Amino acid sequence: MTQGEIEALSREIERNARNLEIDIMLDIVRRIKSNLDIERSMTSSADYQIQLLRKMGYSDEFLKNEIKSYLKFSDEEIDRIYNQTSENLYKEYEDAFDAIGKKQTPFGKHPEIQPVVKSAIEQSKNTFQNITGSIGFTKNVNGKRQFMDTAKFYQRSLDEAVLGVATGAFSYDTVLKRIIKDMTRSGLRTVEYASGRTYRVDSACRTALMTGFRQIVGRMNEQVAAELDTDTYEVTYHIGARPEHQAWQGKVYSYKDLESVCGLGTITGLCGANCYHWYDVFIPGVSVRNYTDEELQEMIDEENEKTSYDGKEYTTYEALQRQRKLELTMRVYRQDIKLMKEGGVSELEIMGAKARYKKTMDEYVKFSKVMKLPEQRDRIYMDGLGRISTKVGKKILSSMKISIPKEVVEKAGLDKSVEKKINQAIKKLDKEYTIYLDSIEGGKLGRGDLFVSGAYLDKDGMLKHGLVFNYNIDYNKFESRIKMLYSAGYMAGKSYEDYIAHEMAHIIPFQNCVTKKDYDELTDEIYKSFVKGISKYADKERDGRESLAEAFVRYRNGEKIPDESRKLIEKYILPWRRK
Repeated sequence: MTQGEIEALSREIERNARNLEIDIMLDIVRRIKSNLDIERSMTSSADYQIQLLRKMGYSDEFLKNEIKSYLKFSDEEIDRIYNQTSENLYKEYEDAFDAIGKKQTPFGKHPEIQPVVKSAIEQSKNTFQNITGSIGFTKNVNGKRQFMDTAKFYQRSLDEAVLGVATGAFSYDTVLKRIIKDMTRSGLRTVEYASGRTYRVDSACRTALMTGFRQIVGRMNEQVAAELDTDTYEVTYHIGARPEHQAWQGKVYSYKDLESVCGLGTITGLCGANCYHWYDVFIPGVSVRNYTDEELQEMIDEENEKTSYDGKEYTTYEALQRQRKLELTMRVYRQDIKLMKEGGVSELEIMGAKARYKKTMDEYVKFSKVMKLPEQRDRIYMDGLGRISTKVGKKILSSMKISIPKEVVEKAGLDKSVEKKINQAIKKLDKEYTIYLDSIEGGKLGRGDLFVSGAYLDKDGMLKHGLVFNYNIDYNKFESRIKMLYSAGYMAGKSYEDYIAHEMAHIIPFQNCVTKKDYDELTDEIYKSFVKGISKYADKERDGRESLAEAFVRYRNGEKIPDESRKLIEKYILPWRRK
């Protein structure tokens, strides 16, 4: 079997598991939205409201019906795959039996194989019952991930939501986003009570299905080999195999060597967890290998050649792993958008989620093209959510325009002319580059700081980017100081626009970062790319982020910069330039 054929075996089981997942998530969002709507119409204390809403409870009738429907489908799939697909593989050996003059026993009547099929079907159906009988979500409790069954997760989330909204600690959007994030980042999970480990339901179901199927085909291969008087097998080859599997793929082995060399029967070896290799009966003198050793080595060497992307180098295996990660991230964002719409979260918040989805999709397309990998969008869209538009309506777009909030203008003491200059600078940069600036705030910073910018985690743990004004300086008198610092060669900027450009250069390179880990890794990468001689300030800091920002200012002003800095700008900033 090829990698594609192996992946296709569990596709419908996984698709339906993800449908089960989103249906349960949608049900929880609808219930919490309904309860919060009731809560907002109450005037009683938060404690009383919680107790009253608790009485409504989480009816498990919906859950039981969803699980019943899923198990009916999975039972049918198990029967089909274990009987029909196994028989098709068995029939592929007809020519081998003919070649040595033996008659092949019909699959449905084989006394050695059929008991294995029946046993695997029963075992797998029981496993699916166990998986769906212990489902829920993990939630962060006191800094640790804790599994809660669906009803408990709902009740805990409802309590926190009602308390947060009723006391005014959090807005409706904030509490609902937090619940959605908890669900989509966890995914619908099943718990193994003996070990306490949890697994995503789609993954657990895929593993259960493939475990049973491999038991059947493994026993079938052994039986066929014995009947064909051979003890040799050919292992398949596939592109992007993990490094530990490359050495033995595509070759011929005895059954004993399948175990000792290829690790058959172990979780990390041949036909183990997430392995897409297979092995077929091979008759010396009759069967012909798919690849010679020389051809295999040539293909492996080609796969292990590294391709550079955004300062990192990837083998084919590493590139495929990143592709899978981006696909998973997009599935999570698609769920976010669907659930936020269902929950009635504000359009601005939904547009932010759409922006993150579009950013990741753009990155996926670009990365796949550079790595010469086919896009596998069916992996993204198998969630059953259909097409999710990333377009922003004109009305919403106008309300998302970046400008200084009135509160910041007042607290920073900006006069009309300075406010206008800074807003125009922000608008101009936003016109030149795609900029995801989530907030403009103010605070008491160091006396030398005009602005501070960068990434932060919001209350929901989402990575966002902000610009901070300094309440400790007089912006109305700072313009002359800006010119003085430029004349002295200390700073590259000579206007408010240049200083805004400097701050945007601290944001733009990081806009594809999805997690804090992504952000920290890229920060470290840019920090190490320091280039001397851009400005005295950057030289003093010896920080690649500052030399990049200062070089970007000079680049926009048409001033001379080192080739090394120009390449860094082309790498980190220019990809975001609007066409």
